[in-house]
Amino acid sequence: MKNYKYLYGVCIIIYVVTLMYAVIKGSRLQMCIIAGILPCLLPVLKYKFHCKITYEVKIIYLVFIYFSSLIGSCLDGYALAYYDKIVHFFSGIIITMLACLIYSFIKKNIKIQQPSDQKIYYIFIMTFNMSIALLWEFYEYAMLIFFQNDCIHHYTTGIHDSMIDMICACLGSLIILYQVVQYHRKNKKYYSIKVMHQFYNQNIL
Repeated sequence: MKNYKYLYGVCIIIYVVTLMYAVIKGSRLQMCIIAGILPCLLPVLKYKFHCKITYEVKIIYLVFIYFSSLIGSCLDGYALAYYDKIVHFFSGIIITMLACLIYSFIKKNIKIQQPSDQKIYYIFIMTFNMSIALLWEFYEYAMLIFFQNDCIHHYTTGIHDSMIDMICACLGSLIILYQVVQYHRKNKKYYSIKVMHQFYNQNIL
């Protein structure tokens, strides 16, 4: 726990320094404002839902928005080849983990026991992820319309980029689906399962 606490502190410092660099450089002020607001979402959710956010979850969230929003949108990371695809791939992993937790809180159990419930569970986490992937494409389109930030590559690839992005998110989701299935069948706990277990146990007990 203490190691994760220090690591989280290091992540915050890196995030703030990079954000300051982006602002000083004059890189898309509107996107820098968004990148500055995004880290505040977890404390808001913690206050709103009275939940305990583990350091693992904090680190995963901060690292993701660092690369997706700060590096990607503020410092033109999306101009790099395949950068956008990598971000969408990892978004599929993170969103599917979130879907697993939501379903677990609904069922009041981190491990779904009944085979019939497991099938519904698997469908739920996949469709939840793909729904968020679709909303993400809406977000990227909004960035184009309102901030002239073509992270959706509308002018160069059109619909092709959006479809590949959603496929990448689906592939990320399939990794978590596989790990969850292995957990139910063989009680095998991958790192993602352990992270979800710790978050669930801190908030349900």
